Amino acid sequence: MISIGSNTVARRIEDLGGDIIRQIKEKTKSFCWHSLALDESTDLCDTSQLLVFIRGVDSEFNVTQESASVHSMHSTTTGKDIFNEVSKIITEYNLEWKRVQCMTIDGGKNMSGTKRGLVGQITTAREVRGFSKPIFLHCLIHQQALCLKYVDMSCVMKPVASVVNFIRYHALYHRQFHDFLKEIDSEFLDLPYYAAVRWLSCGKVLLHCLEFRSQIDLFLTEKNKPQPLLSDCEWIWKFIFFADMTGHINNLNLKLQSKTNLISDYFVHVEAFRPKLALLEGQVFHNIFHVVKNFHAESKVEFPSSFANEINSDLKMHFQDRFAGP
Repeated sequence: MISIGSNTVARRIEDLGGDIIRQIKEKTKSFCWHSLALDESTDLCDTSQLLVFIRGVDSEFNVTQESASVHSMHSTTTGKDIFNEVSKIITEYNLEWKRVQCMTIDGGKNMSGTKRGLVGQITTAREVRGFSKPIFLHCLIHQQALCLKYVDMSCVMKPVASVVNFIRYHALYHRQFHDFLKEIDSEFLDLPYYAAVRWLSCGKVLLHCLEFRSQIDLFLTEKNKPQPLLSDCEWIWKFIFFADMTGHINNLNLKLQSKTNLISDYFVHVEAFRPKLALLEGQVFHNIFHVVKNFHAESKVEFPSSFANEINSDLKMHFQDRFAGP
């Protein structure tokens, strides 16, 4: 077998990509209306990546949804910069601004800003051309993730992240901890890094660390890096509470990520979770959270109901603000 040269592989990939773009351009010619979905995030190399999706409908109500562009932005990522890239895509695919009916964006200020952000730039450009303002939507799953992000969990997340980084950063410690988990036949064989941009990261890190709490305490003590908070019952209560709360949030997030969801399904999931928060708020004083209840018999310190109620009320408020009812 003769291997294909790297240049040949690159050329064939470019040909495949070019053919896909040509097919999309053919479909866009029949669009009566179309919408765009945009997401801007930073990769591992600190390069900003702008992802753009096109969704259009023709006169026979056939819906086409395709990924239109992944553009690397090496300099600034202001609303004006993103608007310029969107304008290029509109031109490249022979779309028309007047037929853009909706735009879905993430929650960054460079996107959602009504003056200098992308929203403001598009609104101004449409007004100059004499077109009405399109509908701007904030990604539903992103909004749900932001509800938890703006809850102050630093008292727990900072020590937990520090412990995880200590074990994962040193290759030898990481291997030793991995072997230790194998010896005890643990269900989880590793500790995941905490990444704020990953929606499920917070809950997974807390769950794993809670599962290995005693093992981590022993391991750190052997390495002469003890974490006193792992023996502090009052802090452990907060740790357990946040692990339980983020579990509920992650379950909702996974439901919203289902590819088979219709808009009515999203509405049902969110509306079902809002009264659940009110129910959990009433349960705080009775210590009947799932994980909290299991730890209650082990601790000599009372569950910090006032602290938990404050956090739950804060989370409830964010959900009410971001998913305001009629």
